[in-house]
Amino acid sequence: MKHSAALFSMVVALGGCAAALVPGTSREPDVIARFGTSLEESQLPDGGRVLEYPRQPLGLENWRVSLSPDGTVRAVEQLLDEPHFARLKPGMSMDEVKRVLGRPYGTSHYSNLDEDVVSWLYRDPFTRMFFNAHFDVAGHLKFTSRTPDPSSVVPVTRGRR
Repeated sequence: MKHSAALFSMVVALGGCAAALVPGTSREPDVIARFGTSLEESQLPDGGRVLEYPRQPLGLENWRVSLSPDGTVRAVEQLLDEPHFARLKPGMSMDEVKRVLGRPYGTSHYSNLDEDVVSWLYRDPFTRMFFNAHFDVAGHLKFTSRTPDPSSVVPVTRGRR
């Protein structure tokens, strides 16, 4: 039985490697096999394309795949990570922020603060978190914040005395 479990683990690990997309080598059919049909697509000036694979609101990732004009993968990006969060600067429009991070989890309006908050669900090293972008009434980014996903917070229980 130990050998069967080890063999199964090895097959799963190798299957994950086979599904990896390699810029310069992988092609559009490999992308479709890995992610399925893209939900959004845009043309690049050189004839290449950008395929968007948002996983919000149920997932914890948003993927973007850039293809060259001949269908070869140029780049594969997971958009909900620290390098992408760091690209956001005060004054950016809501559309600019969404172009950096992809489809959001949701938007909330706070009339008492005169702001809209757009949120993305992601996984940090320890828990599920929301990355929040706060916009003023003109639709410009004021600042960002992070809050834990309440559904992932483990309540502290104390033993009886």
